[in-house]
Amino acid sequence: MINEADKLPRRQIQVAGHSMSLVDVGEGPPVYFLHGNVTYSYTWRNIIPFVSLRYRCIAPDRIGMGDSELEFPSGSGSYRFDDGVESLELLVELTEPERPIVLVGHELGAATAIEYARRNPDRVASLVLIEGVFRVTNDTLFDPDLRDLLLAARSEEGEHLVMEENVLIDRYLPRLTLRVLSAAEIDSYRRPFPKPGEPRRALLSLIRQLPIQSTPGPIDGLVEANRLWCSQSPIPKFVVGGVPGHLVPPAVLGTAARWKKTEVASVPGLHFLTEDSPARLTALLIDWLEAIGF
Repeated sequence: MINEADKLPRRQIQVAGHSMSLVDVGEGPPVYFLHGNVTYSYTWRNIIPFVSLRYRCIAPDRIGMGDSELEFPSGSGSYRFDDGVESLELLVELTEPERPIVLVGHELGAATAIEYARRNPDRVASLVLIEGVFRVTNDTLFDPDLRDLLLAARSEEGEHLVMEENVLIDRYLPRLTLRVLSAAEIDSYRRPFPKPGEPRRALLSLIRQLPIQSTPGPIDGLVEANRLWCSQSPIPKFVVGGVPGHLVPPAVLGTAARWKKTEVASVPGLHFLTEDSPARLTALLIDWLEAIGF
């Protein structure tokens, strides 16, 4: 059963001059859950309650998303990917300065996890990458309506579509979820972004940084470098894609399976696999953590 309600407790912590909201539950070895664009820690509500029975689970909201503070002032240069990585580095130092950690990331959260591990390899026991951004994606393979929506959001029109009409939550999120999200779930994703304009800037900034082939973005080179690093790194990695999938369909999953010290698996779903297959993801994650002796 997929629960609509999120009963996970949250607290605020000061990170790089901003108040960051995070779930922090359970005891044991630390596992960090990093959401991607459009979502926030709400996306882990059906996974963390079970993982936290054995592990300390920490799930931050990126600055500008969820219940974390907005950047001020904000504009077209706000919410850079690199700032998210630096915020994660500071968060880890504040919450788990000594013990090895596992990073579980979805989409751009997975890209953040990889970049953190590349910078801090001695701190990371394992990476779990769920529908992760680890390559420049050929968007000509997307369904035409989805590709048109994505390109429009990345164009000059995006200021209006994303920051005024909120299309990423109202159209992109449901379009890339295999099951039909309930009205309560959509409302929960809308909740952090009730006001149009700059309070929705993070949504626009991150969608414009997503590395897609037809409209190159600011982190394309970093993502390609991280893909090469993943192929060679001895850090244990677990890559999960969807069926039919979106960024990591079965064909891309097969490529990741050739990386060093990497296992792969697939679950039913499109892009937002935490919504499509939370029970399966939970079981796979717990089994993986046990397998690596974490």
